[in-house]
Amino acid sequence: MVTAVINEIALTHPTAQITKKPNANFHDLDLADPSIIITAGQFGINFIKSDTIPTHVKVLLCTHQWFDSMNGLHNVSITMPEHAITESIQTSAHTNNLTLLPTQGVLHTMSAEVLVEEDTSVIHLHAAKVGVILGGDAETPAGAWQVFSVENARKLASEVAELHRSAGYKILITNGPRTGRSATAHKTEELDVVSAAFLSVLHEAGLKEGTDFEFFNFQFGKPSALKAVMKVVLNNKGFMIVPGESTSSISEILAVMPASIYAHDAMNEQHEAFVEKLTRSHSTALWPLVLDSALMKAYAPLPSQAVSVVAAFLK
Repeated sequence: MVTAVINEIALTHPTAQITKKPNANFHDLDLADPSIIITAGQFGINFIKSDTIPTHVKVLLCTHQWFDSMNGLHNVSITMPEHAITESIQTSAHTNNLTLLPTQGVLHTMSAEVLVEEDTSVIHLHAAKVGVILGGDAETPAGAWQVFSVENARKLASEVAELHRSAGYKILITNGPRTGRSATAHKTEELDVVSAAFLSVLHEAGLKEGTDFEFFNFQFGKPSALKAVMKVVLNNKGFMIVPGESTSSISEILAVMPASIYAHDAMNEQHEAFVEKLTRSHSTALWPLVLDSALMKAYAPLPSQAVSVVAAFLK
């Protein structure tokens, strides 16, 4: 999200001096007059609350939803998905002099041009027309977690196996950092229990790994295979099957190709509102209730949201 904003500022304000300081604190910053701070997520919330912001400094917080820890913020701009902005958030923003900059989905840097440069050597099934992202546990605004369960994974796998049986598509599958979330998940080569359950159903249905599908296990500290998967699927004019709790994945994928979104237990009301809005506007379709031909015919890329955010923030 931060990178998307920075890229747009660099494009529209080429004389701006941009300094990137990951994990910075206020004492690390040279806040000349005028200055802006762009930050994101829970780190950004804590950063903003850690010190007094000088009056000559404008602050933009990027987030995918409203967290309870944001209730104490004052005098900053916040960009977040339009579907996540409730009446109570609007009231809080008015009371605390917060400027809300709504987006359709979340800010990202994904584009067809980005995928052109992606290395796909990790993939062997270059004829694959479908990509699948396994869902993950999702944090609620209050900080609790809702679970993408073994049962959710097995149900999805049965539907994916049926797609393969009926259409014959080769399929690329990857999980993510929140799939089967635990203290050890994605830190060793061992599969998390949710991914293992998904794959067991595919094997039970007779699909052969390396022939009918490929699976890429996300590991912390190593590159994700997602962009490579997306590039192959895009090149074959296919589509992605995406979990409804991953607003970021949905936003990125719909910027470049069709997607079918599946519902599951980790989704909260805000996730459901976003998916409902997308399906109502025919930007995507619910899985598995749409034929891939209809999905591809209706697809139109979502426009970049960074353009409007930066324009409004720097106005």
